[in-house]
Amino acid sequence: MSRSKAHAKFAKTVHRAWLMANLRNGLVENQIIIGDGDLSDYDDLGRASVVLAVAAMDSYFTEAFIEKLIPFLRSKKPTKELIKRLECAGFGLADALELLNEKDPYGRIRSTLENHSERYVTQSVDKIDSLFLAYGFKHISTSAEAKTKRKTLIKTVERLVRRRHQIVHDGDYMKSGKLRTFDQEKVTREVQSMEKFVTACDEMLFP
Repeated sequence: MSRSKAHAKFAKTVHRAWLMANLRNGLVENQIIIGDGDLSDYDDLGRASVVLAVAAMDSYFTEAFIEKLIPFLRSKKPTKELIKRLECAGFGLADALELLNEKDPYGRIRSTLENHSERYVTQSVDKIDSLFLAYGFKHISTSAEAKTKRKTLIKTVERLVRRRHQIVHDGDYMKSGKLRTFDQEKVTREVQSMEKFVTACDEMLFP
């Protein structure tokens, strides 16, 4: 069960990725060939599912960060890291003083960080860890790995992200010009690991 709105959206997006992967599997298993195509042509559906799944993770972490902001500020003092992030977003002393006359000061802070976070990519573990330092989480990724009791969880997620980069930036071609082999079973395990990783983070962020 999703604990946050960000996770609920993540689950829906990953479900779309699974539908795409299942379509690929069905076409291959039933040996359905359209026109002059080859069964390996359907691997592009699997590749597209990888891109969508990683996009779901990226979107989750930026949206979870914003979703947690106001409840955190209402219950705790802002951390040094959160103040730094606000400053990077262009929120300075003048903005802080203007909040004294704001009807919705928390909303003003949220919108500032929300606009800044739209440009922040959270596809790497280091960036995820850096982001949630603002809420006092030290290495949230390793904490998530420990929570799932999967010693290679982070490496598996990083491998999936690298696969996404190969697909998006190089069309999944190697330097030799040969198309990389697509292993749907391997990708399926990696996406499942990514789901466990995100869910474990969500459980810690929204207890």
